[in-house]
Amino acid sequence: MKNIALLVNLEGMNEKVTTDWNAVSATLKKRQVTHEALVDIYAQLCAGLKVSTRGLTLAKLNTDMVLDNVIRSANAGNQPSAGFYG
Repeated sequence: MKNIALLVNLEGMNEKVTTDWNAVSATLKKRQVTHEALVDIYAQLCAGLKVSTRGLTLAKLNTDMVLDNVIRSANAGNQPSAGFYG
């Protein structure tokens, strides 16, 4: 499994953080996730799916996709576009 960038949300929190697969897989191993389950989670992430497990919601961070000015608030007017990580 190669290291990939991830966007992670902790259960019960509004904030999202960026991290990588190596850090998350180490955390999941401490939370008794089997190697087979880690392989399955990794495959789902690489396929572009969101995965919720052990109090974490994970998504692959697609650094190739530029989201500037794609998402706007309903009354955007002259305001900047809504942030992806907000």
